[in-house]
Amino acid sequence: MRSEDSTESGMNLKVRSNSNKFYAERGNNRMMDSWRKGPLFQCFGLFLLIFLACPVSAEEEIAPTGKPLTLDQCTAIALKYHPSLQASQATVEASKARVEQALAAYYPQVNLNTSYSSSTSNLNATGAQVRGGTYNWTFYDFFATGPTLAVNLYDFGRTPNTVKINRENAKASEEDLITTKQAVVLNVKQAYFGVLQTLRLIKVAEETVNQMKQHLEQARGFYQAGTRPKIDVTKAEVDLANAELGLIRTKNNYQVARVTLNNALGLREDLTFVIEDILDFKPMEINLEEILKSSYAQRPELLQLKARQRSQEANIKLAQSSYYPILSGNASYLNRGDHVDNLYWDLSVGATLSIPLFSGFSSPNQVAEAKANLRNLQAQEENLKLNIRLEAEQAFLGLKEADERIRVAEKAVAQAKENFDLATGRYQVGVGQPLEVTDAEVLLANARANHIQALYDYKVAEARIEKAMGKVR
Repeated sequence: MRSEDSTESGMNLKVRSNSNKFYAERGNNRMMDSWRKGPLFQCFGLFLLIFLACPVSAEEEIAPTGKPLTLDQCTAIALKYHPSLQASQATVEASKARVEQALAAYYPQVNLNTSYSSSTSNLNATGAQVRGGTYNWTFYDFFATGPTLAVNLYDFGRTPNTVKINRENAKASEEDLITTKQAVVLNVKQAYFGVLQTLRLIKVAEETVNQMKQHLEQARGFYQAGTRPKIDVTKAEVDLANAELGLIRTKNNYQVARVTLNNALGLREDLTFVIEDILDFKPMEINLEEILKSSYAQRPELLQLKARQRSQEANIKLAQSSYYPILSGNASYLNRGDHVDNLYWDLSVGATLSIPLFSGFSSPNQVAEAKANLRNLQAQEENLKLNIRLEAEQAFLGLKEADERIRVAEKAVAQAKENFDLATGRYQVGVGQPLEVTDAEVLLANARANHIQALYDYKVAEARIEKAMGKVR
């Protein structure tokens, strides 16, 4: 996002530059001076200064108070502001411009020419030598000016194949833009879920710290009552310190996740905003055959290769057309004479047929090169299909694995919570050991962290499946 631009309202980002001073030049016109000294102008100037002095922060535009930013809104921001998409869009526009350049060959070329030359005149108008074989070394000026017209009448497929090549290349660049969009969206989703993951891990770490504090208070109370030794207090203090260190690391991971999300959105500023928590388990009903079918039909990488193959087929025909002649027409209307004040018009119309006889074996080698490039693209297509299938299968297997891990992790959390309650209860009545409480706390924290990790992996697997199927969002 460029901070110097003012974008549309709504979810669009707005960052205004620093306040500008309003300068008014005094003129000699009395009416203008009077208006400038009037209250209307003063109010307008005050309003303008206040308006420019109060820049609107991008954070306020991204996430209004009480409205968390959703995943769809994040992807929309990235698709609008990410610089990689702007670069791909510029490539598409350049490709379309090349199509228009190729189409220019269908239209006549009109030029206005003006020339001057100075030469001897030893031949008369009929081409015979003048003055009985005596050469004349006198130079004569010659002026000519007027429009010329050149038309390509028929070139045996050179122009239409050139147009087709550029059109297919433009389609390939459009598919490349879609590929870039998919990569941007996947990065946004991974970063979005990463922020949610670290937020939940912070809650787990905070709960662990609170549990350690409670255990420390219990140990101190038992020690003061004389029922437990000093080592219980010392161990509880060490456990609390370790839990606090874990909380610090988790909070730092959250900050890293926020930076990663801003980077995925294409934002240059360090913005903080609330996002919607959607890290919940909702089973995705899909099978591998459906994923592969959609992948082979919609993946932009495959469509891009198809377009490049069609472009290469046209390139083969273009190379083959070099064996054939070119027929062109021309016309000119020139004012000519030996002085700019003494010009006479001449009209000429003609046609040119250019027949290639020998090109130093350039034409057959151009055809061979184009055919080899086509075979290369066809091999790339087969290799890409293998990679797409591998990507789809990995994403599908990752989804199934995360699904099973979530169900097991949920049971593990419930069991770890029960174990923790039993351990703390035993310690409170004086029959348990501190190690039991510590182990139970660690097991509970790990179980919760594993459940959160499984939820994150499931969401990321969903995003990868959508990308493998050729979906942009």
